[in-house]
Amino acid sequence: MMLRRHRRQSQSQSLPHDVVELILSRLPVKSLLRFKCVSKQWKSTIESRRFKEAQLRQSQQSRGGPDILYVTKNSKNHYEAEWRILLGSSSIFVRMLNFSSIRNTKVCHGSCDGLICLFTVHTPNMVANPATRWHRSFPLSRVQQLLSTMYKNGAWEAPNNQLGFGKDKFTGTYKPVWLCNSSEFGLDKATATTCEVFDFSTNAWRYVLPSCPYRILDGLKPVYFDGSLFWLTECSKLLSFDLHTETFQVICKAPFSHIPEPCQVVMCILNNTLCLSQRNWPAQVIWSLHNNTTWKEMCTIDLTKTFSVPEELPYLPLPVALPLALLEKNNKLLFGPALDQPMVMLDLHANNYHNVFSPGGVFGYPVSHFDSLFSVVSPN
Repeated sequence: MMLRRHRRQSQSQSLPHDVVELILSRLPVKSLLRFKCVSKQWKSTIESRRFKEAQLRQSQQSRGGPDILYVTKNSKNHYEAEWRILLGSSSIFVRMLNFSSIRNTKVCHGSCDGLICLFTVHTPNMVANPATRWHRSFPLSRVQQLLSTMYKNGAWEAPNNQLGFGKDKFTGTYKPVWLCNSSEFGLDKATATTCEVFDFSTNAWRYVLPSCPYRILDGLKPVYFDGSLFWLTECSKLLSFDLHTETFQVICKAPFSHIPEPCQVVMCILNNTLCLSQRNWPAQVIWSLHNNTTWKEMCTIDLTKTFSVPEELPYLPLPVALPLALLEKNNKLLFGPALDQPMVMLDLHANNYHNVFSPGGVFGYPVSHFDSLFSVVSPN
């Protein structure tokens, strides 16, 4: 027995390290966390940024699609649950997550390198890696503090601002960003908006000047894509914020002529393309952006086949359905509304719908996600 074990160890040690790296990059994150204890060389390799990028890239290329994190809110206990969705020869997982330490949790749209960003106006924000369980808190911005004061003073119509989170693709620096309409907070009336960026190296927020000259659509979650965050303005313009140069730019007009209500529109990323979707009951249209100039209609969702309740509730309008991923060689669209509506798979060719996951009365928000090893401060 000892001879066999020694022989296996000798064989593994004789493998070129680049081959070992290639093998390791194909393993699950949980296994990689354990294998850091094998040797100093393996630990150094697994913790390097180059390996983390290779592992994430391999995960994105080999999986049938992203897993879905269903981030829940208003729960006193931390809990997790997991469901498997079969997709022909492959599968994806839906994981239900709750962060009990953050009251009334909201989550930024999507994930960035496997990291998700959680925020509220009551407790410090948090960036977390659900696969490694790494997390880091960071303080409230000035906008959040003003919102907190509004709520404490009993404001019924406080702004519904949403935090953006992304990465400077040239330096690898992660940046939370708040962009808000200035007048609602009594801020500088000479500028239409106020922008704050958090710097993890100094653990402090700072203002970005000049800010965006157009008022943004309040309540719409900004979307991260290819080094920039995107918002929609009240005059239906697509606005980008380059996370490297920290400058704003109007990209193009939206594909609809009138200004929609925030609850009727959503931005998303499908098939590595920025998309915009508008609900106009009983349908919801999805457009994809090409060459930063042209919107093309991708598909239309029949909401009468996906929503289990009437279009409008007396006091709570139904949210727009959130497109999550194109699967099975772009033949199937996975989408799920917020609140407690089911997650639905639409076959784009057969035009049929079926529910793949029901949150069972638990309120939350779905996020597309690939497991990774990243944290905010990564060794080089």
